[in-house]
Amino acid sequence: MRELLIAAGGVGVAAAAAALWLEGSRRIGRRCFAGLVALAVASTLFSLLAWVATGIARITFSPLIWAFVIALAVLIALRLYRELQVLPDGPR
Repeated sequence: MRELLIAAGGVGVAAAAAALWLEGSRRIGRRCFAGLVALAVASTLFSLLAWVATGIARITFSPLIWAFVIALAVLIALRLYRELQVLPDGPR
């Protein structure tokens, strides 16, 4: 289980690195950049929250915690994706 959570965190780091590299070389559109950043934040957040949830799972009902963690990560990713789609154009 821990290996999967570490892999999810690794996906987040890889998506963030890809977004920054592609955006820096101006090879990426706003929507794709927003999607990569949202993926990076959501997978990293999911990994961290799921890691905590595995510690709490010994105390409470496990499927309920997993449902909460997944729902929270998806909501944050969608919110971030919507906000990053409308980045203003300007000097960098």
